[in-house]
Amino acid sequence: MIKHIITIIWCLAFWGGFITGKSVFAGTWNEKPVMCDDIKHVSNVIRDKGELLIVSGIQLTKVRDPDEANGLSPTPATLPLRMYVNLETKTWTIIETHPSYGVSCVLGYGENFQSILLETM
Repeated sequence: MIKHIITIIWCLAFWGGFITGKSVFAGTWNEKPVMCDDIKHVSNVIRDKGELLIVSGIQLTKVRDPDEANGLSPTPATLPLRMYVNLETKTWTIIETHPSYGVSCVLGYGENFQSILLETM
């Protein structure tokens, strides 16, 4: 009996999403405050913390577009993403850089860094 109820709920959610174009299981875009500053200043702070670059990549980032109905561009921006770690103090910082604006933004920072990959090396 419970399997039937769950199946009915899933079917209603699917058809409701199909008809409205919005899934009840879809994620939502939230805004998180981030600290941004001049690239050199952010680099100096990271250096002063003794953190070294251990991971980098190009991230696909949602950006604002005032011409769009929902305010977000359908085309993501490509931005450098870097993670810095101090292996002695276990502090870490994740930043994204906006080269065209000359700023880096701290997406997250913390302590107690752990890495399965680094532990096996």
